[in-house]
Amino acid sequence: MKKLLFPLSLAVFFCACEDWKTTETTQAEPSWGKASLCIEKPVAEGAEECYHIEFNLDTLDGESELAKNLSQVLRDSVIYTGDFATIQEAMQAYADSTEAEWKVELAERYADEPEYRDILQYYYNVEGTPVENGNDSILSYQTNISCYLGGAHGSYVVSYFNFDKKTGKLLSIRDFVPVEKEKPVLEAMEQQLCKDWEAKDLADLQEKTGITMLGDLYLTNNFLVKDDSLLFLFNQYEIAPYAAGLISVTVEKP
Repeated sequence: MKKLLFPLSLAVFFCACEDWKTTETTQAEPSWGKASLCIEKPVAEGAEECYHIEFNLDTLDGESELAKNLSQVLRDSVIYTGDFATIQEAMQAYADSTEAEWKVELAERYADEPEYRDILQYYYNVEGTPVENGNDSILSYQTNISCYLGGAHGSYVVSYFNFDKKTGKLLSIRDFVPVEKEKPVLEAMEQQLCKDWEAKDLADLQEKTGITMLGDLYLTNNFLVKDDSLLFLFNQYEIAPYAAGLISVTVEKP
């Protein structure tokens, strides 16, 4: 029996970083560390093809509300294992659970469908990093999840999270668009999308792009705060078919 060509490798590291610093006149930007984990292992005994699980998340150290709330959001909404105390524990728990499922599923498929072994290479990759938004009072953070878990194609999901730098609060769309402003903002989104895609109206937009084929425009909490505008992002299958890809639209703040 051949030895495994790709032994299990696991690397978890955390870079210590300074907590939020303040001076008498300014509040300095936080320092960033990184939490990473990588597992790569053959899909079946003796196989060259591997499955892959990887996390690379920029993190904040310390006990500030911003650091604690970012960590909680990453555990709850990105790693999906919020019951664990640290990002390290959450990543490891997710990887262990996923690996256990994949070992059984992929070994069976590899044995039953050897002609498809080239595509039976599952992967799940997660990236997270702060993004520039032109707003000194708000920290914006972006995550990208790319994966292939079988089927006709992989998936790609982008999410934005916005935090008040002073309080650490995770901001929702209602912090920027009150109920009475919702209708004008939705109308502005529709008009901007039509302009972006050179469509004469919403029906024409749907025919050209598939946008709103699976659902109406709505005030998603997946948004990026900019200096004087809001960028809304809809992932695949939210309001349009997979082929439409990621749909973004930027409108002025109400």
